[in-house]
Amino acid sequence: MKEINIQSNRFLLLVVAFAVIILIGLITLSRPDFVYGATIQETLEEVLSYQDEITPDEAMEIVDNKTPGYKFVDIRNPYEYVKGNIDGSINIPFQKFLADKNIEFFDQMMKDSITVVVYGWGQSEANGPWMFLKQMGYANVKIMMGGYGYYSGETYDMFWEPEIPQYFAEEPKYNFIEVMKSMSGGSLPQETTDYETVVPVRKTKKTALEGGC
Repeated sequence: MKEINIQSNRFLLLVVAFAVIILIGLITLSRPDFVYGATIQETLEEVLSYQDEITPDEAMEIVDNKTPGYKFVDIRNPYEYVKGNIDGSINIPFQKFLADKNIEFFDQMMKDSITVVVYGWGQSEANGPWMFLKQMGYANVKIMMGGYGYYSGETYDMFWEPEIPQYFAEEPKYNFIEVMKSMSGGSLPQETTDYETVVPVRKTKKTALEGGC
C-alpha cells in the first residue's frame, strides 16, 4: 500500500512539473514583432479596386496647391532620391520599411489620417512596397501611377502625349517586329508552304535462314 502511494506521489510530481514547464513556455513565448493586418484576399480586393492610385497630374496638383493631408514617400535608394524627388517628400527605401522609426512614422500617419503616397522611379518599383503596406493594415496608403519618371517628365515626350497615357495602357516598351526587321536587313523571312511530303515506309521483317550447324 505504501509502495502505491509513493508511485502516486511521483506521478503527481511529474504532472505538476510538466504543467509548470508548459506555463513557463507560454509566458516566455516571444510574439512576432509584425503581423499582417489584412489577409491576402482582402489586400488583393483593395488593389483591384483601383481606388488607391493617383496619377502624376493629380500628384502635381497636390504638391503645387500644397494640399494638406498628403505625404509622399520615395522608396528609391538615397542616391536616386538626391538626384531628383517630389518636393516635400521623404526618402524611406523599401529595405528599411520595418525599421522602428519608419514603423513609427507609418503609424503616426495612420493615426493623423494623413494619406501616404508611395512612389519609385516607375510604378512597378513601388507596387510591392505599396501592397506590403496595405497588407500590414495601413489603409491610408496610395501609389502614384507612372512613378517619378512620369512626374518629372523624363519618361515621355512632353510635347506629345498619347490619348491614353502609357501607365494606363499596358503596351510593350519595344516593337519587337520592327527590331527583328532591322536585324534581318529590313524584312522578315516569309513562311513557306511548300513542304516535302514524307511517307513512312515499314521495314519488312527478314525471315530466318534455314539450316545451320
